[in-house]
Amino acid sequence: MSGIQSIRNGLTGNITKVIVVAIIITFIGSVGWAGFFSQGNANVVAQVGSKKITTVDLGFEVSSQQALLNQRFPNQTFEDEFLVNFSTDSLIGKFSTLDFLERKGINLTDDFVLKQLANEEQFLENGNFSQLRFDSFARSNGFIPSDYLNRIKQDLMSNIWRLTLINSSFLTDSEVQESISLAEQERDISFIRLPRSKFENTLSYTEQELNNFYKGNLNSYIEPQKFKVDYLNLSSKDLEKDIEISESEIEDEHKEYLLDFDSTVRKQVSHIMLNVNSDRNSQTAFDELNNVKTRIENGERFEDLVLEVSEDEGTKEIKGDLGITDGTLLPPEFDLPLNSMNEGDVFGPIVLEDTVHLIKLVSLIEPQPESLSERTDDIRLSLISRKAEEKYVEVLDEISEMSFSMAEIKDISEAASIPYKTSTYFSRDAIPADLNNSFIEDYLYGDSLEINYPEIIETSPLSFSLLQLKDVVEEKQIPFEQIQEKVEQDYIASEIRNVSISYMQNLLTSLDEGKSITDIAAEEGVSLETYQGLKRDSSLLPGESIDRIFALSRSSAGNVFDTSQSSNGDYLLFRLDAVKEGNSELGDEEISNISNFLNQQRNITEIGELQLALQDSINIVRMN
Repeated sequence: MSGIQSIRNGLTGNITKVIVVAIIITFIGSVGWAGFFSQGNANVVAQVGSKKITTVDLGFEVSSQQALLNQRFPNQTFEDEFLVNFSTDSLIGKFSTLDFLERKGINLTDDFVLKQLANEEQFLENGNFSQLRFDSFARSNGFIPSDYLNRIKQDLMSNIWRLTLINSSFLTDSEVQESISLAEQERDISFIRLPRSKFENTLSYTEQELNNFYKGNLNSYIEPQKFKVDYLNLSSKDLEKDIEISESEIEDEHKEYLLDFDSTVRKQVSHIMLNVNSDRNSQTAFDELNNVKTRIENGERFEDLVLEVSEDEGTKEIKGDLGITDGTLLPPEFDLPLNSMNEGDVFGPIVLEDTVHLIKLVSLIEPQPESLSERTDDIRLSLISRKAEEKYVEVLDEISEMSFSMAEIKDISEAASIPYKTSTYFSRDAIPADLNNSFIEDYLYGDSLEINYPEIIETSPLSFSLLQLKDVVEEKQIPFEQIQEKVEQDYIASEIRNVSISYMQNLLTSLDEGKSITDIAAEEGVSLETYQGLKRDSSLLPGESIDRIFALSRSSAGNVFDTSQSSNGDYLLFRLDAVKEGNSELGDEEISNISNFLNQQRNITEIGELQLALQDSINIVRMN
């Protein structure tokens, strides 16, 4: 099957169902940077073919990437410049893919995307998709609903492309077996442990040496810059509790809903698919499916024949289900005959580019509008959210005017009836929870920070902080006398590291010169330990040690050595004694799962290369 046709088929299979949830989750709460980049006009960051990447796009992408990176690397800090550059590159990759797919005639409609969202619990009301719930969900996460839908559409299309390609090739059985053999490989080792105390106990030092170490590492002993601020926070959510909605407003909203209600009849469709390839041409596949159709006419169940015949792995296990169409979502070769079919009818064979299909009209679905009573709660919540947003804009404008005429937050707080707080002194790595926002951090650590008038900082499209800097304590060097204990600990660790590395290297040299590891064990007064059948997932040794052992050349077994350090600071000297290839008896299902995983890993690399090729084939202009 060709790549493009695979993508087209992916739009009607389970791929979309798999990735929609991930896209939704990625967007939730990803609006911090978006507020910053959305100030003023949406300037163009880059031109990718026919598509423009705006500052608004970049804002959301930075927020999303920051959330994902923080999840994967919770203890690591990423510089703003890195996040912006990384996100720009990500968007260029995504938009080059979208441009390519659009040029190939592959697009998603709003209706198609909404149907993929119709199984998500947060968007359902009485088991049916609710536009109100979708809109409310979008607004609560800082999105205009139409913009939110468009971003889901873009990511859905991009991810369909990636996942379809990942699933489009395969490893040979011999390659899979070789990978399994390597993964299940076992190694026999001999090793000795040299305790950290061996090196620590040999250390002697003076206070002057500690002082010299301190002076040589002054940057490690600095009290960071600290701030004290007055502040107040406000979001549209904070205003919702004071919003009242009348029954007449609810009724008017429901009337609008009825006027806009789409009553188009939908069709639930299933199919049986055969591939056209070097072993089977279109006519042969056509004839085979004609025979299948005859079997259906003679009383065999369509659903049973899906399992027996269909070669669409994405729908085979779900009775060939292609989902629900309104006449625009499936290929025209499907949608046109469906218009004249009755429930239960089977049509075909239908020949596409490199596949042949039988289609079945499973059922007709006639949408019915919800009643006023069914929608009242959702309408009320939506109206409350909308009015709170409008009120938020009004309050933001009022606070903005006050901040120019009033010198103190306490005065603005009193005039606006919004309480303010005063922080304790805090540093960059200990920002209070209700001030822990990248835009606030950027403000505090900006080049033009002054103790001055209150400053409005929009922390998301629907929330802001009013901040007034009250005091700054600049960073300062911590005197040696106040931190001597910490300096001593750092000095000891540094000296142990230097001494132990040199010592272990000398042991390796002596082994290379002919001394045995048994002799070294005796000289060191430690026992020689052995371990047979060491596996890659063993917990006997630290992960780093395991990695180093499995990196040793199998051909030199019995005469190859290395060292590593344990988590407790002890040092290990080990010899590779023997290598035994894996011979795990895995079932067919386990082998299949491993094969799928290995395929995906390889194809991820290939997709990266293809992505670069797409970018090379398209005109990309980065703006300053």
